[in-house]
Amino acid sequence: MKTHITKSLIVLIFFCSQSFVLRGNDSTRYCISLNYFIDLSDTYGGGNLFSGEFTVSRSWYGAKMTFGHFQSQSTFLFQFPYEEVGQVLEISIPEMSIMKTSAISGFIRPIKKKWITADFVLGAAYNKAQSIYLKEIEYEYSLSENRFTYLNKDYQLVKENHFGYQVGVDISFYFSKRIGFKIDARVQDLSNGGTFFFVGSGLCFRI
Repeated sequence: MKTHITKSLIVLIFFCSQSFVLRGNDSTRYCISLNYFIDLSDTYGGGNLFSGEFTVSRSWYGAKMTFGHFQSQSTFLFQFPYEEVGQVLEISIPEMSIMKTSAISGFIRPIKKKWITADFVLGAAYNKAQSIYLKEIEYEYSLSENRFTYLNKDYQLVKENHFGYQVGVDISFYFSKRIGFKIDARVQDLSNGGTFFFVGSGLCFRI
């Protein structure tokens, strides 16, 4: 936890210090984007993230605030040997995880043109996760019918809060003065919450 906080403070100090080199004729620009990501990590077995992002930029740097909803559904096979018939029986166990995600990041913008911008993003992330895991399973199996005659799955709800950091790249293509298309990639490393690799795209609107 201390490591994540230290990294976030370093990032904040760095971007604040850059404000002193801002040219006087630079104007502040605002942008709102709606994004859809898929998670390529195996932390929750994959998942989908819908997010909204508000960006403030001046010249070649700025800040982003992001809020989103992540959901993952996965199924694993619970296997156990049945010695009476000499085979392994399987029971499918579905599980679900939901997160409310938020992040605040600074960025530098090495590419800035009318039709394209590219941002390197670094900042802090905070997620509130709720997961449903299998706690206990009870079953009865009939050899004569070759099926489960009784099956009970007992689940537990686990709520956790995770703080960490994220790094990423945003590339925006503007096909008009106000509306553009984004391609994004994010890596989030959360304390006791795993590492996520989000890749996605969305629409951005200059305001």
